[in-house]
Amino acid sequence: MHILVIGAHPDDAEYRVGGTAALWRGRGDEVRYLSVTDGRRGHYAEEYAREPEKLAARRRAEARAAAALIGVSCADLGVPDGEVYVTPQTTMALVREIRRFGPEPGAGPDLVITSRPVDYHRDHRYAAQMVLDASYMLTVPLLCPDTPALARMPVIAYWFDDFTEAGPFRGDVIVGIDAVLDSKNSQLAAHESQFFEWLPFNRGELDRVPAAERLAWLRRTTTEPVAAHVRSVCAEKSHAPLPPGRHAEAFQISEYGRRPLPTELAALFPPSNGGPV
Repeated sequence: MHILVIGAHPDDAEYRVGGTAALWRGRGDEVRYLSVTDGRRGHYAEEYAREPEKLAARRRAEARAAAALIGVSCADLGVPDGEVYVTPQTTMALVREIRRFGPEPGAGPDLVITSRPVDYHRDHRYAAQMVLDASYMLTVPLLCPDTPALARMPVIAYWFDDFTEAGPFRGDVIVGIDAVLDSKNSQLAAHESQFFEWLPFNRGELDRVPAAERLAWLRRTTTEPVAAHVRSVCAEKSHAPLPPGRHAEAFQISEYGRRPLPTELAALFPPSNGGPV
């Protein structure tokens, strides 16, 4: 399989899909993390205010380090962090990137994962909207004719969220990630500027970040509770049966991509801890 995970920021894919991505790679699938932005505003340090390209370079290096841990590829479109809007230029860039990721020209990915276009962050909302705007156009040859159009639409799925204003998340596929929780945690930790600096600062908790044993701290305070929360919410609200274990990632199949049959859906997602449900 070829699976393309598209987020607004360089750490979004790992945070929402890092466990499932490790399982995909474990069975030999090709996975790519694509960020719309360069992440140049996700920090508080004055040096990055003066030189935003310095933070963008750091975040690209962190993204490469995280991707290398499980053997996925990564890239970004270079849109400045905080400046994502629905534009023809960025939408066409997404069309080209999606078309190019596949086993041969015109094949494209089997599965595209992104966020739902409902979120607290404008970058997240608009990045997801552009993925959906790109979806049908992937098969239109006269749009971006420099990149071969796809012979079939990929399946599109959303990763888990807690937003409800446009309707709650629906857990169509729930993947147990207990066996790869350490792998996901290490991917997050590779984004040092985010999980040990910016995000704790933004929550007013920077003084709680330890100088030593940070992997254990990150797993205890972020990776474990987030994955346990996903499983707990799906246990309460999803009709799909749960995989065994305590930690999960969950996905909702979008109406905007190809609608997979149950047999194809089972093949798209990795059979860990009881497999896709």
